[in-house]
Amino acid sequence: MDRNSRLILLTVTLFLFASCSAKKEALVPSPPPSSYPPSPPSSQRVEVAELRLAANREFVGVRFRMIGADRFDPEATEIYLVDESTGEKFSVVRLQRIGRIAEFRVPGEKDVHHIMFRNREGKLKIGSRVTVVVGPARQEHLLVQQ
Repeated sequence: MDRNSRLILLTVTLFLFASCSAKKEALVPSPPPSSYPPSPPSSQRVEVAELRLAANREFVGVRFRMIGADRFDPEATEIYLVDESTGEKFSVVRLQRIGRIAEFRVPGEKDVHHIMFRNREGKLKIGSRVTVVVGPARQEHLLVQQ
Protein backbone atom coordinates (compact mmCIF):
# COMPACT_ATOMS: atom_id res chain seq x y z
CA MET A 1 0.00 0.00 0.00
CA ASP A 2 1.43 3.34 -0.94
CA ARG A 3 1.37 6.45 1.25
CA ASN A 4 -1.67 8.06 -0.43
CA SER A 5 -3.77 4.93 0.02
CA ARG A 6 -2.87 4.78 3.71
CA LEU A 7 -3.75 8.45 4.16
CA ILE A 8 -7.14 7.97 2.47
CA LEU A 9 -7.84 4.84 4.52
CA LEU A 10 -6.94 6.67 7.75
CA THR A 11 -9.17 9.64 6.84
CA VAL A 12 -12.14 7.41 5.98
CA THR A 13 -11.69 5.48 9.23
CA LEU A 14 -11.66 8.68 11.30
CA PHE A 15 -14.82 9.96 9.59
CA LEU A 16 -16.50 6.61 10.15
CA PHE A 17 -15.69 6.65 13.87
CA ALA A 18 -16.86 10.26 14.19
CA SER A 19 -20.20 9.55 12.48
CA CYS A 20 -20.88 6.42 14.55
CA SER A 21 -20.03 7.89 17.94
CA ALA A 22 -22.98 8.72 20.20
CA LYS A 23 -23.85 12.34 20.71
CA LYS A 24 -23.79 13.46 24.32
CA GLU A 25 -27.07 15.39 24.13
CA ALA A 26 -28.86 12.38 22.62
CA LEU A 27 -27.95 10.20 25.60
CA VAL A 28 -29.35 12.55 28.24
CA PRO A 29 -33.09 13.28 27.98
CA SER A 30 -34.06 16.89 28.34
CA PRO A 31 -35.34 17.80 31.80
CA PRO A 32 -39.07 18.38 32.08
CA PRO A 33 -40.17 21.97 32.55
CA SER A 34 -40.73 23.08 36.13
CA SER A 35 -44.25 24.32 35.47
CA TYR A 36 -46.88 24.49 32.80
CA PRO A 37 -46.29 27.09 30.10
CA PRO A 38 -48.42 30.23 30.14
CA SER A 39 -51.71 30.26 28.30
CA PRO A 40 -51.26 30.44 24.54
CA PRO A 41 -52.05 33.60 22.65
CA SER A 42 -55.52 33.53 21.18
CA SER A 43 -54.06 33.19 17.67
CA GLN A 44 -52.18 29.94 18.34
CA ARG A 45 -53.70 26.63 19.41
CA VAL A 46 -53.39 22.88 18.89
CA GLU A 47 -56.29 20.82 17.56
CA VAL A 48 -55.94 17.08 18.27
CA ALA A 49 -57.60 14.90 15.64
CA GLU A 50 -56.69 11.49 17.11
CA LEU A 51 -55.07 10.13 20.27
CA ARG A 52 -54.54 6.35 20.34
CA LEU A 53 -52.46 3.65 21.98
CA ALA A 54 -50.13 1.97 19.47
CA ALA A 55 -47.64 -0.91 19.22
CA ASN A 56 -49.06 -3.16 21.93
CA ARG A 57 -49.80 -0.11 24.13
CA GLU A 58 -46.11 0.86 24.37
CA PHE A 59 -46.65 4.17 22.57
CA VAL A 60 -49.31 6.85 22.31
CA GLY A 61 -49.85 8.23 18.80
CA VAL A 62 -51.25 11.75 18.44
CA ARG A 63 -52.44 13.33 15.19
CA PHE A 64 -52.82 17.08 15.47
CA ARG A 65 -52.98 20.34 13.57
CA MET A 66 -51.39 23.62 14.68
CA ILE A 67 -53.71 26.54 14.10
CA GLY A 68 -52.41 30.08 13.98
CA ALA A 69 -48.73 29.13 13.89
CA ASP A 70 -46.62 30.39 11.01
CA ARG A 71 -44.64 27.18 10.86
CA PHE A 72 -44.39 24.12 13.08
CA ASP A 73 -40.81 23.22 14.02
CA PRO A 74 -40.74 20.08 16.24
CA GLU A 75 -37.06 20.60 17.16
CA ALA A 76 -37.60 24.13 18.50
CA THR A 77 -40.91 23.38 20.19
CA GLU A 78 -41.33 21.72 23.56
CA ILE A 79 -43.83 18.87 23.16
CA TYR A 80 -45.13 16.56 25.87
CA LEU A 81 -48.19 14.70 27.09
CA VAL A 82 -49.54 15.05 30.66
CA ASP A 83 -51.56 12.37 32.45
CA GLU A 84 -54.28 14.43 34.14
CA SER A 85 -54.83 11.94 36.98
CA THR A 86 -51.18 11.85 38.12
CA GLY A 87 -49.61 14.94 36.53
CA GLU A 88 -46.87 12.75 35.03
CA LYS A 89 -45.31 14.02 31.81
CA PHE A 90 -44.56 11.79 28.81
CA SER A 91 -41.93 12.95 26.34
CA VAL A 92 -41.52 12.44 22.62
CA VAL A 93 -39.80 9.23 21.52
CA ARG A 94 -36.09 9.81 20.89
CA LEU A 95 -33.59 7.37 19.40
CA GLN A 96 -29.94 7.64 20.39
CA ARG A 97 -28.42 7.84 16.92
CA ILE A 98 -31.28 9.47 15.05
CA GLY A 99 -32.85 11.86 17.54
CA ARG A 100 -36.50 12.86 17.58
CA ILE A 101 -37.89 10.70 14.80
CA ALA A 102 -41.41 10.40 16.05
CA GLU A 103 -42.76 13.56 14.41
CA PHE A 104 -43.83 13.54 10.80
CA ARG A 105 -46.42 15.07 8.52
CA VAL A 106 -49.40 13.03 7.42
CA PRO A 107 -49.27 12.65 3.61
CA GLY A 108 -52.19 14.20 1.77
CA GLU A 109 -53.44 16.24 4.73
CA LYS A 110 -52.33 19.84 4.99
CA ASP A 111 -50.73 20.86 8.29
CA VAL A 112 -51.58 17.55 10.02
CA HIS A 113 -48.73 16.13 12.09
CA HIS A 114 -48.27 12.79 13.83
CA ILE A 115 -46.15 12.37 16.93
CA MET A 116 -45.37 9.38 19.17
CA PHE A 117 -44.95 9.40 22.95
CA ARG A 118 -43.48 6.53 24.98
CA ASN A 119 -46.09 5.00 27.31
CA ARG A 120 -43.65 4.20 30.13
CA GLU A 121 -44.61 1.02 31.96
CA GLY A 122 -48.05 1.10 30.31
CA LYS A 123 -49.25 3.81 32.68
CA LEU A 124 -51.69 5.30 30.19
CA LYS A 125 -54.70 3.07 29.59
CA ILE A 126 -57.74 3.26 27.35
CA GLY A 127 -60.00 5.93 28.85
CA SER A 128 -57.21 7.90 30.53
CA ARG A 129 -57.55 11.69 30.34
CA VAL A 130 -54.49 13.57 29.05
CA THR A 131 -53.38 17.04 28.02
CA VAL A 132 -51.32 17.55 24.85
CA VAL A 133 -48.83 20.45 25.06
CA VAL A 134 -47.16 21.74 21.88
CA GLY A 135 -45.07 24.80 22.67
CA PRO A 136 -47.35 27.50 24.09
CA ALA A 137 -50.51 25.73 22.90
CA ARG A 138 -52.34 22.98 24.76
CA GLN A 139 -55.51 20.92 24.49
CA GLU A 140 -56.86 19.44 27.71
CA HIS A 141 -59.17 16.60 28.76
CA LEU A 142 -58.47 14.30 25.80
CA LEU A 143 -59.52 10.66 26.05
CA VAL A 144 -56.98 7.93 25.14
CA GLN A 145 -58.57 5.51 22.65
CA GLN A 146 -57.73 1.98 21.50
